[in-house]
Amino acid sequence: MYISIISSFLKDLGYDDIIEGCYDIGVYALELRGLPSPSVLKDPEREEEREAFFERLKSNRIHVSAISIETFYFDLYGMPVISNLAEIARSVFNSPYLETRILYLGPPNQTDPHISDEEYAKRVSDELERLLNKTSDFNLEIALENHGASDRPLGVKKEFLQMVLKNVNSERLGLTLDTGCFYWYYPLDEYYKVTEYFLPYVKNVHLKNQTFPPEQRHSIKRGIPVQEAHDTLYGGDIDLKRVIDMLKGVGYDGALCIEDHSFYKIAKAKGNGVSEMRRIIRRDIEYMRDII
Repeated sequence: MYISIISSFLKDLGYDDIIEGCYDIGVYALELRGLPSPSVLKDPEREEEREAFFERLKSNRIHVSAISIETFYFDLYGMPVISNLAEIARSVFNSPYLETRILYLGPPNQTDPHISDEEYAKRVSDELERLLNKTSDFNLEIALENHGASDRPLGVKKEFLQMVLKNVNSERLGLTLDTGCFYWYYPLDEYYKVTEYFLPYVKNVHLKNQTFPPEQRHSIKRGIPVQEAHDTLYGGDIDLKRVIDMLKGVGYDGALCIEDHSFYKIAKAKGNGVSEMRRIIRRDIEYMRDII
């Protein structure tokens, strides 16, 4: 296992240069999301710019762990928002400067209350199967995140993810396990059981931690993103060492991508800006290196 970070975080941390940011915080792998801009990845007329970016990462020994081309790929009806993702992915992932074949996708971020979880699972499964069929020539792997929608649990529910994985039934489909998201819904003790169930399907990991009030820690919650619950990797309710040990137990050796959203609010509360945000992320990194 190795530590990675979301590429757009480096801009949030005040770095004008992505290579400088990686070396300064001591992380040498990136999940590409938001930086470079999605248009650089999607626009065929910007292929030269994209390849130069990839070449610069590789020449500076920065590994790309996964790529998000269209983060919110499914609309509120569970249908794709663009029709040519397979073609874009072929162009992007066939770059001679990339080794990864992992495409990050999120489940629907907004939903229609008239559509059942079962119907969403069918629609998402059908589209994922179509994508996999169209990208078999270069062995694209899809890592679907266990992320709740803004208005209902959906992607954090065990039953939804089970249906999608069963419907598609492909080794090239797995999960981006976000270590914080299941806790948006499940009680803490059940969180570990649900996480353990999906470990064999993990292709990518987002590192997140959450802190809930004591009365919510051991109860079912709403399952939607809870911004105020974001905490540092070293300070939340979730025992990340336990999760990492569970991943080791199934032989996972991929990226552990830092996605700690807490540094914004903590730095703002302390009034220390960029210096405080960098301090938090560096401590996250140090903590993860201690427990890996």
